[in-house]
Amino acid sequence: MRLALQRWWYRRRLPSGPLRTLLEASLPDRSRVVAATSFLAIDLETTGLDARTDQIVSIGSVPIVEGRIRLSEARYRVLRIEGSVNRSATIHGLRDRDVQHGEALEDVLPGLLNQLTDAVLLSHHAPFDLAFLNAACRRLYGGPLLVPVTDTLTLARTALHVRGVAVPKGGFRLAALRARYGLPPLQAHHALADALAAAELFLALIAHQGGTDRVRLGDVLR
Repeated sequence: MRLALQRWWYRRRLPSGPLRTLLEASLPDRSRVVAATSFLAIDLETTGLDARTDQIVSIGSVPIVEGRIRLSEARYRVLRIEGSVNRSATIHGLRDRDVQHGEALEDVLPGLLNQLTDAVLLSHHAPFDLAFLNAACRRLYGGPLLVPVTDTLTLARTALHVRGVAVPKGGFRLAALRARYGLPPLQAHHALADALAAAELFLALIAHQGGTDRVRLGDVLR
């Protein structure tokens, strides 16, 4: 209810554009099963941890439709930024010359918002990605990204807590959770690989809870 009210408030005040179009779309029914809900797994690589001062350097997205990952519709974009990537290059591997030839955020974000019009945003440690996406939407469109969100970190923490499983330090990292659920390692800190990693982890978590035909959307929303 709170999300619906926020969307109503902002769409009355925002000018026409990608964000307003997204906010005008209906929210998915929380009683739907996961198999009947579309998700968009997203990962961002950035120049740092502060969404107020740092910048997005790449965006990866992987759709999940009818409980299946659609790799053919996955997207990866390198973004042009102001200034240098500095030390963040040692994490995500993108150099200044890579981002100099990247796409402008204002050219990439509309496509991402369009994908989210009828999908739930899926991410591992969603507050990080949301902070940067909210900052981008506020700067370009004048309002935040108000979408339903599923966080695989939260889902895993809840599932393991219910089972009484003791998790060591670092055990909730994406790679560690994938290993716990029998998934193979993927390249870390690459936006597309991490988006795919989160999508696969999500489906593994749902499988342990009864499967996409039984688990309902309301049970997995943040």
